[in-house]
Amino acid sequence: MKNILALTKRNCLLFIRSKQVVFSSLISSIILIVLYFLFIANLYSQGFNELMGSNLSTNQIHAMIYIQMIMGVLVINSVSLSTGMFQFMARDIEIQKTNAFLLTKTKPYQIMLSYLISALLVSFLLNLITLVVSVIIIGATTSIWLGGGTFFAIVEVMLLSTIIGCAIMLLITSIVRSSVAIGVISGFLGSVLGFLCGIYMPYSNMGKEAVYVGSLLPFTHLTIWLKQIALGDIFKQIGIPQEIQSSILEQGFSASNVGLCGANIPLWGMILMSVGFAILCFAISIFFLTKLFRKQKTIKIKPSKS
Repeated sequence: MKNILALTKRNCLLFIRSKQVVFSSLISSIILIVLYFLFIANLYSQGFNELMGSNLSTNQIHAMIYIQMIMGVLVINSVSLSTGMFQFMARDIEIQKTNAFLLTKTKPYQIMLSYLISALLVSFLLNLITLVVSVIIIGATTSIWLGGGTFFAIVEVMLLSTIIGCAIMLLITSIVRSSVAIGVISGFLGSVLGFLCGIYMPYSNMGKEAVYVGSLLPFTHLTIWLKQIALGDIFKQIGIPQEIQSSILEQGFSASNVGLCGANIPLWGMILMSVGFAILCFAISIFFLTKLFRKQKTIKIKPSKS
């Protein structure tokens, strides 16, 4: 246990001290927020004016637009932040740092657990800070605040999203084993997820192909779940009629269930499938990494050139 805690602390400190890695992990979310403030929020506002006329105030519209945006940011962060942490894992493998760990009493499973726990801690805690700050800013500017029950429900889904994101990135890292490649994947994933998960713009503005591809990603269903939780609270506070809520969720925010490639599978079923996929990723990662560390344990560390 002491070895796991020591390695976990070491990994977390490496991430926090590396401003470049932290910034690159957050760049996708920063771009998303900037795009919303520049023009995406205005597009959403125009759509609401056409859908509901002048029944909603500017603050009410902004509260819905920005709270669903933050739900997308949380999902993107759950992937990109864990990617930043796994860059250090790939780098340790490249420079044979893991070999040095294996020369001590540290076991291969302890090394794997330390990276995984570090990724979970960093991703979840930074995401939690993002959520708290966002709720305060949106509440202060629009006078509409999320309820306590809604907040904790979002935190629970956010934790699940973080676990799934770490599982997928652990698998990718166990296969790629290149810190440079992991960095490239991080930037690529953030942009792709923004579109395919209906975060940058609603599915109503894209073709069926985008919806089908997006339905294959666990993060699409997690985004929908988070949006439904947050917007459900906002709808109650604003007093939006039930018959209009479904139109807003589907056409306005891509927050209605998309099933799987056109198949009408309920959201809870898609979430269970996502959890199953995460478990599969963990199992495959353990197999690859255990094989790698056993191989490394038999290899002597190359002496450094003087």
